[in-house]
Amino acid sequence: MKNGGIVAVGFVSLVIAVAIIVGSRLSSETVAALAGAACGAGLAAPLGIAIGMVVGSSRSRSTATPVPPPQVVVIPPQNPPPSHAPLYPPTLEPLVPRSRPFTIIGEDD
Repeated sequence: MKNGGIVAVGFVSLVIAVAIIVGSRLSSETVAALAGAACGAGLAAPLGIAIGMVVGSSRSRSTATPVPPPQVVVIPPQNPPPSHAPLYPPTLEPLVPRSRPFTIIGEDD
C-alpha cells in the first residue's frame, strides 16, 4: 500500500472508533434522529445529482441557438464650448441668503 492508502485506512478507522464511542453514550432518540439525518442526506445527494444533470442537459440544448451580435451605438462627440463661455452654469439664487420674516404663533403683536 502507498502512504496515502495507509493514512486513509487509519482515518476511517479513527472515525469509526469515535462514532462507536460517542454513539454508545447517546440516547436512543438521538441515535434515531442521526440515522434519519444520514438517510436523508443519502437520499438527497443522488436526487440532487440527477436534477443537476437534467437541468444541465436542458441548458446545453437551449444554448445551441446562435446568439445575435451585440448592438453598438455610436454617439457623435459634442462640440466644445466657446472659449469665452463661463466655466460654471449661472445660479438662480444669490449666494447671500435673504432675511425671511417669521411669525411666532401665540405672541401678542
